Parts: sequence; C-alpha cells; structure tokens
Amino acid sequence: MSNLNKYHIPRVQRALVLQGGGALGAYQVGVFKSLYEKIKEIQDVSNKKDVPLFDIIAGTSIGAINGAILVSYFVENKTWDGASEKLEKFWKYLSTSTPNIKEASKQWKIEHEKGNPSIASEESARRYYSVKEFSKTGVEKVFKPIYPPKQDNKFCDSQNQWLVYDNQPLRNSIEKFGRFPIATSFEKGEPRLLVVSVDVAEGTTVTFDSYENEQGKRESEYGDSHLGKSITVHYDKGIDIKHLIASSTVPEAYAYEDVEQRKFWDGGLLSNTPIKEVVYAHQRFWEKKIGSQNLENSFRVKLMRTEMDNYRSKSPEQQPIQRIPDLEIYIVNLLDPKQNSSNSVENKVPQDFDGVKGRHIDIKLGKAYDPKIDGLHADYVNLIEKLIALGQNDELLGEKIDRILDEYTPRRFLTEEAKRNIDILKNTFKITKIVQIQRKDDDNSVSGKLADFTSETIDRLIKEGYQDAMGR
Repeated sequence: MSNLNKYHIPRVQRALVLQGGGALGAYQVGVFKSLYEKIKEIQDVSNKKDVPLFDIIAGTSIGAINGAILVSYFVENKTWDGASEKLEKFWKYLSTSTPNIKEASKQWKIEHEKGNPSIASEESARRYYSVKEFSKTGVEKVFKPIYPPKQDNKFCDSQNQWLVYDNQPLRNSIEKFGRFPIATSFEKGEPRLLVVSVDVAEGTTVTFDSYENEQGKRESEYGDSHLGKSITVHYDKGIDIKHLIASSTVPEAYAYEDVEQRKFWDGGLLSNTPIKEVVYAHQRFWEKKIGSQNLENSFRVKLMRTEMDNYRSKSPEQQPIQRIPDLEIYIVNLLDPKQNSSNSVENKVPQDFDGVKGRHIDIKLGKAYDPKIDGLHADYVNLIEKLIALGQNDELLGEKIDRILDEYTPRRFLTEEAKRNIDILKNTFKITKIVQIQRKDDDNSVSGKLADFTSETIDRLIKEGYQDAMGR
C-alpha cells in the first residue's frame, strides 16, 4: 500500500513516555521544560532545527492528559515554543491552597509540641491532612465527592458505604487548556499521541491513537481477532476528552468511563508506563506505511546491495532498503518501586499504616522499565544482520539464508498465527537511546501523594522535575 516517494522515512524517531501518577504529574511539567531546552540546544548547534522535538508522546492517566495538552498546543501553534508554559498554566490552574486542617491535625500538633520523636514532620502532616480533607470536600478544579455515599443494596451492610467522586471538574479544566478532538498526521509533521486505558470487561489495555491507520480511520482494535472476537472502538475525529478520562478513571473512586458502549478504567492498572504500547504502535504504523513486502525485501540476501550499511540515508530515493525507524525513548517516571527515602539507607521499610500504603502504591504503579531487555533485543538484531550479510558475497550461502528465512516457526498454542522467520525479522527496529527521569520521594512523603493538589506541592514538583532533568 506504500508509496515510498511521498515522504521521507526517518532514520530514528524520538518518543516521550509519561507515566501515570495523579497530582505527581506536575513533575512532568518541569521535566518537559528541561528536555525542550536541552534538545533544542543540541538541534540548534547541529543545525537540525527541522527534526521534530518528539515524534510520539504516549501517556497513561495524568501522563496522557499532560501529553494531550502538549500535542494540542503543537497542533494549534505549529511549534513546541511555549508548550511547557501552557502545561504549567494548566497545573497552576488545577492547584489549590492548603485547606484548613487546624482542627483535624489538633492531636498531631500536641504530640509535635511535646517533641515526640515518632511523630510526622510539619510538612508531612500538612500533606497528609490536606489530602484527607480533599477526600471529603474534593479539589475544586479536579474532582468533587458525590453525596450521599452509595448504600450497600447487595449485602445490606450499613458500614459498606461507597463514596464516589465526580470528575466533571477535571473535564472542564482539560477543555480550557486544549483543543479537542486531537487528530494528527505524520505527513503534516505532527506528533503522534497515544493514550492508554483499560477495557474493564476484556481486562486488557487499549491504546487510542491520534494517527490514522492504514484504512484512513482512527480506531482501536483489540481482543482475539484470530477467533473473530475482536472489538473496535472508533474515533475518526480524533482523541477527545472522554478518551483522556477513560485513561484516568481510577477504579472505585469514579464511575466507569463509557466510550462507544465499552467501560474503561485507568490505564495504570495494566500499563502505567506504556512502553510496550509505544513499541507495538510504532511497529504497526511503519509496517503499514513502508509495506510488508518492502520490509521483507530488506532482509533478503538476493536483494541486498553494498549500500546496506547506508540504507537509512537522507533522501528516500537513496534508500534501496527500507526499515522501520529506530527509536529514542525518554521516560518520565512519577513513582519508584525502589524505596528511596532516608530509611532506605538503614535498609528499613515503613512500619506505620500510611507508610505501608505508600510503599504498596509505589510498587504497584511504579514498575520500572528495564532497558536491558531491549538492549539485548538490539544485540540480537545486530547479530542477525551481520550473519545475513555474510551471504552477500557467497551466492550459495545467500540462497540457504533466504530459504531459512522462509521457514515457519513452531506454533506454541493453537490460536497462534503461523509465522515465518522473515515475518519476525522484518518488523524489528532498535531502541538506540533510553533516558529515564525518575522522581524520588522525600522524607515528607505520604500515601495520598497522588491527590495532593496543594499549590505548595505542585510548585515544588515542577521545580524538582526541571532540576532532575537538567541534571541528566
């Protein structure tokens, strides 16, 4: 389906992956600002001003919301200049002053004044009681509780009340800082937005994509297509606010988000750092764009030329061999599965209830990306390319290699699609660079940090994000 002369296939593309983490998402504002400054400086020095800052921005939950505001800004202004300022304004708008916690923290204050060594610090208490207050009153521009709580009509348990929150304030806030729906195009030089959610009934991740597929449609297909049971969600006009809310609907706290009669939950349940979704979407897009046969030909010994080492040249006319562009990935992590407060120096884990809850959240949502896996994959691809290249100067060996490439791989289960060795190879690409910026908890951290929208905390997170990224 591809017409390779219509566009330039880049040698490498750059992706930004934004982890979910509620109010901690303010940290990503500072990180993006720093990355923009550093990458732009490198591009200016190397005279590569036309190279996109980011080709792909992917996010889960608050990461998806941040990503959408950034991409929306680019589409509207045709530049990244000012994007970080727009995102910062969004977070300043969301934030609120510390609520009145004087009464709630009365007993803490008594113990604090006594000099009780086991008592929380003043800053930690401020965060803890602020979040506790927000759980009762809401945050004006993010969420509000729906009173009265739902009663238990199943077990008739009067103590089993369910307080659900309304996320309409967040919808309204997002709408003020972005233009929706978001529909972008590679041909127009626009970044690709990937938003990850979870289909509740299927128990699987779903990626909403701002790029059209090979049929010229914007849709997400998932489920078991081999058995004819696939599900397709359509959004031809682009990614809308409902898709962002679908990605950030925390189970139990909010009602399901409906998209085309499907129920969705927060993508963080299954993929809070959506690397695999980026890899799959990148692979599928370029397979369809370049064409499966062209990709296959790039590994055929009989079709290789001496220019193989230079197959990713600047001009499409000079690219006799077409490959999927490699990826550079920048990851902004908000939660860390590895304990990083001062307690970790003494090899201690928290013993108090709030500390245990916080550690649980960090481990559950902060699953770190392991670059060793993709590094090993890249090594395998390099090795295979070198082995195949041996057949270029030996006709008999080249024919044997091509026959091996046409052999079918063993099927591991009945519904697995039959594949040849060449089918596995042709869609490969390398992750050539990985930059991870990891937010670290301080000693004042509380388990409710994902809901701490106080101005003091938001301002601190933005500054920390900028400083951490500048130090990379």
